[in-house]
Amino acid sequence: METRDLQTFLAVAASGSITKAADLLGRSQPSVTRTIQDLETELGFQLLHRIGRRVQLSEEGVAFEEEARRLLMSFTELAARAKTIAAGKGRILQIVTTSAIGTGLIPTAMAELTNVELPHETHLGQFLPSIVAQEVRSGRAEIGFSSLPLDTPGLDVLRLYSAPDVVALREDDPLAELDVVPLSAFAGRRLATMLNPLRFQLHIARALAARGIEIGPVIRTNISYGALQIVRQTGVAAIIDPVTAYGLSLPGVIVRPIDVTVPFYWGVLAAEKRPLRPIAQALMDAVEAVAERSVAGFKKLDPALAGHLVTGPVSDTNHGTEL
Repeated sequence: METRDLQTFLAVAASGSITKAADLLGRSQPSVTRTIQDLETELGFQLLHRIGRRVQLSEEGVAFEEEARRLLMSFTELAARAKTIAAGKGRILQIVTTSAIGTGLIPTAMAELTNVELPHETHLGQFLPSIVAQEVRSGRAEIGFSSLPLDTPGLDVLRLYSAPDVVALREDDPLAELDVVPLSAFAGRRLATMLNPLRFQLHIARALAARGIEIGPVIRTNISYGALQIVRQTGVAAIIDPVTAYGLSLPGVIVRPIDVTVPFYWGVLAAEKRPLRPIAQALMDAVEAVAERSVAGFKKLDPALAGHLVTGPVSDTNHGTEL
């Protein structure tokens, strides 16, 4: 298997057509077809279903697409690293992060790195928490910023933080007039929130049930920035993580705490017993400083707690009772 095989497969997957992929790659259609067939033979499973002139990824093809993209990215980065080293420009800074931290904190932190020598090239990739852990553990990334899970073998949790989830509201929403939004205010309302079953679906749903509150239709998204845009365009309320909510200021969107505390946990990862370079250490410190001044309810936690925070209790902020 060569990088050209992966490029060919990804081009077909993206275009949904052998013909379009061939045009994109500057190759003949029979050549692309042969590459896919050879790849399927080598892998031992079918990558595509042919439907007339179009193609559709098989179930195995969908799973392989993600791996192919990661492999191709690794090969590309390896080539870039080699060129940088050959030119005497030092190592590339490889950063991986979940989308919330990557959009809500890291850009601001990078802008504040004025007193350290910046690398010739920096790569910033945004992934699911499990992929962030894999990239750091394998050595493909030097430092990772992630929400749970954090306690992965082969990794050191260098920093651990928490802050309560919040509600985002359009500025013309009557609830925006409140300092703290009661959970009861969502009765019968349409909400936007996250797909993660360990956040809203577990903790908030449990709190709603405990109070006998039934909400209206729910819009679920896997990216908090998308939830903020839904708030801005539709006027629904969105319960999301505080890092995105406070880190991304969208015109016309107001952020408020809710009267039930649902903690959002995140932290910083590095490969086990592998020291960080000064630039990575400086970035970690800058991200923490940005979070400390911008995220309401921000707390520093003992990194040793990382393996015990998956299903912590939800508390009522007015009375301190567990729900």
